[in-house]
Amino acid sequence: MASLRELQGAFAASLRDSSVACPVVPAGNFSIYRNNSEISFRSALESSFPVLRRRVGDDYFRQLGVLYRARFPSRSGDLHWVGRNFAEFLLEHLHGGDYAWLSDLARLEWSREQASISRVELPLAADVLGRFAPSQLEHLVFTLQPSLSLLASDFPIFTIWEANQVENAPPVGQSVGGECGMVRARFDLLEVRRLPPPLFSYLSALSAGAPLADAISAAGLDQAGLVNALGFVFTEGLVCSVRETGT
Repeated sequence: MASLRELQGAFAASLRDSSVACPVVPAGNFSIYRNNSEISFRSALESSFPVLRRRVGDDYFRQLGVLYRARFPSRSGDLHWVGRNFAEFLLEHLHGGDYAWLSDLARLEWSREQASISRVELPLAADVLGRFAPSQLEHLVFTLQPSLSLLASDFPIFTIWEANQVENAPPVGQSVGGECGMVRARFDLLEVRRLPPPLFSYLSALSAGAPLADAISAAGLDQAGLVNALGFVFTEGLVCSVRETGT
């Protein structure tokens, strides 16, 4: 007699593959479960990647969804997580082709999905720096908002995302070049924003836990650039905590 785990595995396999018989549900009834499972999976994927769907069209997106589900079946009872491996799948499936940029677009859209379920911390104001002596400033480590994602691409994915907030938007030429930027949650919205490379490098270093001096060096900031970068992280409410290295 099959164990409960084996029966559950057979049921899940039958949902994804019509050639696999289900041992616990009559074949005539099982098509209902299979159809509902397919529709739920596809709907969740469409909800998470609306811009990507617009760019490739419904038919091709549906084809990608079928292949993706076969490679990365859902492992969670929460449909939010259906798309967590979609960018990885597209990177493998489209590698070296004309649509390789879709993987980076998927990363951007999945960052929005993750930001949508991330908490937003109360930000610190710039006057928090006054608590530290001047000699301590270069050793300060900033904790940034947990919803913040930083993305860099060889393709203009931020321009593509911005242009495709409506149906039937014209294609964006790849000659625009690579872009970098951030995705984050605010209290009232999800923000997608392009960033200049020095500021992106600065935020990336801070996000990785680098002290202020190392982040400045990584971004190649002069004094004016540092003032602007510090102003940005505080006025945009990105800083949640500040501590000195080793404390």
